[in-house]
Amino acid sequence: MRNIISASLFAPMALVAAFATAAPPTAPATMTRVMVVADNSDESSDLLTVAVAGTPLQKTLGGRVVVVPMRDMFDAMRATRTGEYDVIVGPAHVAASALVHSYELIGSTAGQAKYVMVGSPSVKSLADLKGKRAYFPAQDSLRSYVARGLLQEEKMTPRSLKQVTYGQTSGAGLISVAGGAAEATIALESEWKEWSQQHPKSGIVLATSREMPSGVSVVVKKDTPEGVRRAVLAWLASPDNLVPNAGRVVAASNQTPYEYVAGLGLFTPPELKGVTRVNARQAFEMSQKGARLVDVRTEREYNIKHARNSILISYGEKSLKALDFDSKLDSFGGIAKLDKAQPIVFFCNGAECWKSYKASKVAVESGFTAVYWLRGGMPEWNSEQLPTTP
Repeated sequence: MRNIISASLFAPMALVAAFATAAPPTAPATMTRVMVVADNSDESSDLLTVAVAGTPLQKTLGGRVVVVPMRDMFDAMRATRTGEYDVIVGPAHVAASALVHSYELIGSTAGQAKYVMVGSPSVKSLADLKGKRAYFPAQDSLRSYVARGLLQEEKMTPRSLKQVTYGQTSGAGLISVAGGAAEATIALESEWKEWSQQHPKSGIVLATSREMPSGVSVVVKKDTPEGVRRAVLAWLASPDNLVPNAGRVVAASNQTPYEYVAGLGLFTPPELKGVTRVNARQAFEMSQKGARLVDVRTEREYNIKHARNSILISYGEKSLKALDFDSKLDSFGGIAKLDKAQPIVFFCNGAECWKSYKASKVAVESGFTAVYWLRGGMPEWNSEQLPTTP
C-alpha cells in the first residue's frame, strides 16, 4: 500500500518539474499564475520545498510566472471559484470545482480509480454506521468528499456517526479500522485489495464509488491567452512530463467524469426551508429597492472585488459542509448588525460555497423574517456583468 500512496504524494512536485523542462513556445510577456495542488491527506511536508519553479518555467511561458504549491485544500477550492490562477494542476475534485466555473480541462494523467468505504467485520452495511466511529482524511480532501457522497446515498451525513476523526494521512484509516480505533474509513479500491490480502478478515467493503479520474488534472481559464495555452499544450506533448507511478500527462477534454466528482460533496442543496432563493439579477433589483446585500466571504475576497453596495459580514466556517452542520462551531457574530425586518440577501462564492447557505439558515433560526439566498454568489453576479467594486 505504501507504493500506491506514494503516487499521489509526489505528483505535484513532478508536474512542476515537467513544466520547467518543456520546450519554450512563444507566449506573451505577462504574469502567469499557476497553482499546483497536492491533496492534504496525501502529501508529505517536504513538498513545500517546491516554492517556485524559477527561470526554466519563466522561459517556457515566455514571461513572468508565479507558481504557488498549495497544500491548503480549502484555499485551493476557494481559488477555483475566484479564478485567481491561469493554470491549476491538482486532484480530481479541485479540477471538478474549477470546471464548474471559468476553467476548461486541458490534460490529465490517464486512468480511473474507485474508492471504497471499508467497515470493521462487525458492521454489515452503511446504515449500521449510525452511532459508530470513522476515520477520514482532511475534510476537504478528495477521499472525504467521496466518503460524504457515499453516506448521502444512504441518507446519512458524517454527523450521523458517533465520531469522525479527520486525520492528515490516508493510510492511517485502514490501520484504525484494523486496530479497533474506528469502525469505518475510506480508501482507494486498489489500496483495500492489497491491504485485505495482507490482513484477511480485517474489514468488509460497505460501498463502492463510481470510477473517477485518478492522479492529477490540468485546467486553464477559458480566457487564458493563446500563448499560455500553447505553452501548456507543448508541455503536455513533452517527453519530460511523466509523473512517477501515476503515468503520463496527456491532452484531455472530456469533462463528463468530473461531473460525478463535483456532485459528491461540492454542492449546497438547491433549496433551503424558510429562505427564498434568488438569482443574481433579482438580487440586484432587490438591492435597488432597499434589500441589504450581505457578502459572507473573507475580507480578502471582498477587497479584491465585491457586488456594489454590498456589505461584508464574514461567516467563519468550521462546521462540516453538510445539511446538519453544527452552527455552534462557526462564528457569525456580525449578524447582530442587521435589521431582522429588512430583506437580506446572503451570498458567497457559488453553489459549492456553503457559507451563504449556513448564514441564511442561521438568520432564519435567529428570527429574521425576509431571508433571501443568492446561491450562485459572486460567480453568477460576475457572469451577469452586474456592478462591482472596485
